[in-house]
Amino acid sequence: MAVKNIRFRRPRHQAMIVKNMKFTQEQLAIINTTASRVAVWACPGSGKTETLCARVRRLLDRGVRSERILVLSFSDKAVSVLKERLPPGVTVKTFHAFGFGIVRSTARAGSNMPLLLTPKRSFDLLKQAIKRCPMARSSVKEKTGLDLSLLYEAARLVDFIKRCNGSDELAARLVRDKESGFPDYVEVLAELRAIRMVYDRTVERAGGIDYPAMLRRAGTALATCALPFQHVLVDEAQDMSAEQATFLSALAERVRNIMLFGDPKQAVYGFIGGRLNDFRNVIRDAVTLELTRSFRLTHENAALANAILSRDRDCVSGSRHGVTPSLVRCASATEQEDMVVELVRELIGEGTEANHIAILGRTKAQVRLAEQALLAQNFETDSGFSERQYAHVLKALDVLKLVQACIGTARAGRKPKRDWRAGRLFRIMGANVRRPVIEECLRWLAKAVRIPSFEGRYVMAVRIYLRLARATGNAPVNLAAELGRWQAVCRGFENERDLRAHVRALSQQAKIVTSTIHGAKGGEWRHVVVLGVTEGSIPFYREMNRGDVAEEQRLFYVAVTRAREQVHLLHAPFHHAPSGTMFTEPSRFLSEEVVAALAIP
Repeated sequence: MAVKNIRFRRPRHQAMIVKNMKFTQEQLAIINTTASRVAVWACPGSGKTETLCARVRRLLDRGVRSERILVLSFSDKAVSVLKERLPPGVTVKTFHAFGFGIVRSTARAGSNMPLLLTPKRSFDLLKQAIKRCPMARSSVKEKTGLDLSLLYEAARLVDFIKRCNGSDELAARLVRDKESGFPDYVEVLAELRAIRMVYDRTVERAGGIDYPAMLRRAGTALATCALPFQHVLVDEAQDMSAEQATFLSALAERVRNIMLFGDPKQAVYGFIGGRLNDFRNVIRDAVTLELTRSFRLTHENAALANAILSRDRDCVSGSRHGVTPSLVRCASATEQEDMVVELVRELIGEGTEANHIAILGRTKAQVRLAEQALLAQNFETDSGFSERQYAHVLKALDVLKLVQACIGTARAGRKPKRDWRAGRLFRIMGANVRRPVIEECLRWLAKAVRIPSFEGRYVMAVRIYLRLARATGNAPVNLAAELGRWQAVCRGFENERDLRAHVRALSQQAKIVTSTIHGAKGGEWRHVVVLGVTEGSIPFYREMNRGDVAEEQRLFYVAVTRAREQVHLLHAPFHHAPSGTMFTEPSRFLSEEVVAALAIP
């Protein structure tokens, strides 16, 4: 595919910057198009974000002022990346942040600005709405036996409304899922919708706003607000929810120039309402331009990706030859974990940096097992869903050090003073702790001293530290899991000092990336290991029960298109703990076409 140099200059009102870049003919067609409505279908690794940024620079080069350009994306992380790469003055926001700004800008003069509701305030307003709907409440109780006036049931309804995100489609999907916690709502969706509408009006009258209502109210406000924008560009358009698509349609009535970037083959957020398989349905008069060449994928990885979706058209093409993707069949989950460790050791031994290796799984539980296996072999991981808490681990070790000090004092025939032990706990926390909490921890400390094994003493030290951290409000949500990661590691040590040195050493080394497949979307690594290519895992158990596995197939596609060099697929028996079901068959997505694209030892 031909490439050309393209030269950009900033308008005179900005600092003069000149860049020479190489773009393909497909990219140049997008960058230079004069069409006002454009839908860009971009395959994985095709330089979508760079093309979007180059399009913005071209608009500036043509004299469009930076404050006339709006770029919308779907997460704070994506917005941060775009802000770093786009010229100053260009507005870059998430859909919800932009919508919230519209709502606030159109608030009536003299009225209070809408405030984003806290969970407690949202709960209080829902209780008010339930009281105002006696007929709906009575109908729900008659049909299901559920009393929505009870605090427990009201709290459950809050969770349901939050997860539905204002979407009737999502509500229907949740109640059909036997494991969602809401199947008993299946006969009363109409009543719950009536309560939700009263709740929405109650929120608005109270001067508040929540996320489901944010875009809906912003869409209504668009008709009367002053918009400075002449061009709107949308990143990752395939992830739009129904509410976001409706809002964008309203925005398109006010702004003529709209450009959407995305890949329907990577639409994997249907569980939160993102089911926009063809985003031309939002902008019906859009012309379609494509980015079909992947700079990330090799020909071999592209062939695997194309085989997964079994597409004869809209295929992705690689940019170079590489290594054939592999599939390893494991006899057990433990063997799969051992294979992960062996692969990582081999890749690092060949010179691959640890942070260029990613371990991806369908569920967090699968990934955590791989993390534990790697940590046991002195390979630390950087989790995409659970931030590492080394400062807290070291403080828990301070508690363990106190346990050892108490043991040493006891062995010397002396009894450690109570005030001294309490003072040490206070110093470890560095914050005020209520005396009853300290007294409770002192009793646990006395028990810890009597535990014979180092691992057991570590477990008790963690229990004490968790109690203190929670009492001071200084406990991240993942703290118990993070402290628990090191329990198995303890078995290789006999004292706190050596374990502390080990933790510090691992915290400083380059880390293997671990993530769910959803969390890995948008990322790329030299080597990608995909866990559990097994029925019940990929496709996932719940989606199999629903009879809806098309999104799972796209998720598998997303996983294999993260690799710049090689994809390593692992199949192993998968145990779905909530249902107690053991799945042993390879994934249905390992079709003849897919297997033909793999190297199988």
